[in-house]
Amino acid sequence: MLQANKKTTIEYAQLKHLLSVNNRTVLASAILALMLAWIESDVIPTSILMVWLSVMLLVNVVRVALCQYQLKYPTFHPNIIKQRLNLFRVGLMFSSIMWGVISLIVIDYGLLEHQLFVSYVIAGLSAGAVVSYSIDRISAMTYLFFAVLPTLLGFIWVGHEISIPMAFAGFVYMTFSIYSIYNYHRNLVESILLRRQAVEREEEIKRLAFYDVLTNLPNRRLLMDRLQHALVMSRRSGKRGALLFLDLDHFKMLNDTLGHSMGDLLLMQVADRLKQCVRESDTVARLGGDEFVVMLEDLSEDGLEATREVALITSQMLARLNLPYQLGDFEYISTPSIGVAMFSEHGESHDELLKHADIAMYQAKKSGRNVVRVFDFDMRSDVPVKRKSH
Repeated sequence: MLQANKKTTIEYAQLKHLLSVNNRTVLASAILALMLAWIESDVIPTSILMVWLSVMLLVNVVRVALCQYQLKYPTFHPNIIKQRLNLFRVGLMFSSIMWGVISLIVIDYGLLEHQLFVSYVIAGLSAGAVVSYSIDRISAMTYLFFAVLPTLLGFIWVGHEISIPMAFAGFVYMTFSIYSIYNYHRNLVESILLRRQAVEREEEIKRLAFYDVLTNLPNRRLLMDRLQHALVMSRRSGKRGALLFLDLDHFKMLNDTLGHSMGDLLLMQVADRLKQCVRESDTVARLGGDEFVVMLEDLSEDGLEATREVALITSQMLARLNLPYQLGDFEYISTPSIGVAMFSEHGESHDELLKHADIAMYQAKKSGRNVVRVFDFDMRSDVPVKRKSH
């Protein structure tokens, strides 16, 4: 799987680079094709020249259109990326074949100065291809072979005292170009992988800083940040919100009897069930141990209606969290105690809301567990200085 992801990353970067350089390379190719057609118009029959130029420009137009479409509709699907990469290679192959064809046409008409001019143009194009396309060895090698090789073979076929040394020099040029392609390609791929590793390290650091390692839920730090933002938005919009503090009943007993590994399994399953009970706009976080916090946003502006919405959500939570859990070979029943604090009504700051939701949760424990209690300011007088284990 890791190897497949690595391959997809490289192919995505290759395609992205090739698409980004396509327009300027096609433009250079089209300008040189028009210039060459104008210079060769006195030597090559117009009908032959116009057919070649028309096909060359048509290929370039199709390549530009396909690339623009792919830039407009990017994809991260491995199979589609592979298909698009192969399609780019095919288009490049047709372009290079057309340059190879014109070199043979010019050689066939036997004027050395025109042959030199065409070989000069093709050498420049191939050098540009080595630089522009080396991120994908297949593209760069395709252009080099289909554009340059026919010219060199044509020089050998002519057998002129100058064309033979030119062909030999051309083969030396191709050898160094191939060597350059491999070097460029290796360096570019290494750069891609290094960037990917840097991004992965950054994401991992961010995950460790803001997310709980066991459940992958937001931790206290991220929760406080989101809660602060939610309070600001609530004051602006007038929509209410609520903070739910959940604690699992008799969790310490589970750890002591079945072990911490079973406790971890329970915590992960509880996290999954809590996420299923809320909307995408809400936040489920783990503070640590068996303590979870759920932040509900965008509730009704009416206080009674908002309270009813919270009651509905908490009743769904109780029902879902009361279902049996499968902990390895054991079936286990766990219940939560839930405390609720409403935005503004029970606190203006995130610290107040969290504290009051915790107090309400303690009252739920005191009331027999597996119940929901909404914070009331009278509850503060009934909170012990140091709570015992839940």
